[in-house]
Amino acid sequence: MSCDVSTTLSHLVEEVALAITINGINHAVMMATPDDLDDFAVGFLFGEGVITHNHDVHDIEISAGEEGWIMNVTVANRCLATLNQRQRRLAGATGCGICGVTALEHALPALPLLAGAEPLPLAMLTGLREQVSAWQIKGQQSGALHAALCLDEQGAIVACREDIGRHNALDKLIGMQLRAGQHCPTLLVTSRLGSELVQKAVRFGARHLISLAAPSQLAVKMALAHHLNLVHIPRCDTPVHYARLAGPVLTGESYVHSH
Repeated sequence: MSCDVSTTLSHLVEEVALAITINGINHAVMMATPDDLDDFAVGFLFGEGVITHNHDVHDIEISAGEEGWIMNVTVANRCLATLNQRQRRLAGATGCGICGVTALEHALPALPLLAGAEPLPLAMLTGLREQVSAWQIKGQQSGALHAALCLDEQGAIVACREDIGRHNALDKLIGMQLRAGQHCPTLLVTSRLGSELVQKAVRFGARHLISLAAPSQLAVKMALAHHLNLVHIPRCDTPVHYARLAGPVLTGESYVHSH
């Protein structure tokens, strides 16, 4: 049976090489979905520790070329010292948040200690998977996008960002929040949960991070060490609150002792 290749390709997600320069300095090359790139610029630089506020970003210029896209970001001069300290050359896999980092302390940076929060009630978590599907419009069409979402205090989803890279999706969501002057207490990601996503959530100051895929051991240890409430919602089981499972295995010395 034949198929129309052009029609099939029209449903596939777009992926581009995005070269990021900061004040004229080549900083990184990321593979990304070319949507909501202003949000991505702010969220990515915030997650990198280059900026601390949205107003640190003075201008964002984005242009599409034949071989890839170029994003020129102008930041406040005071941010350049941090940039120089954390300079890296990244040409890694799609949305890779660690590839290319030049020093171990940059892969596992010191992070703020959160105030902590009570575990989310079960009623708030029930049915979240179905709600996510309703918000992940592009992902439902292509089957190839990760999503990051914001939940309000009542547990209702209020915002969503999607990308072919799981780190990029969360960067876009955090960037959107920073640009709007908002702060979401609860973040949700559809992808597997590694330590890099925990770092982004802690730096943003979220109280809860929910994942639809299981976290890594390091992600759990890092979340516990910084009082981030980490929750996994399995497909066919009750939610797992990792704060309630804290013990010698999860709070062992492999991470906590050095932070």
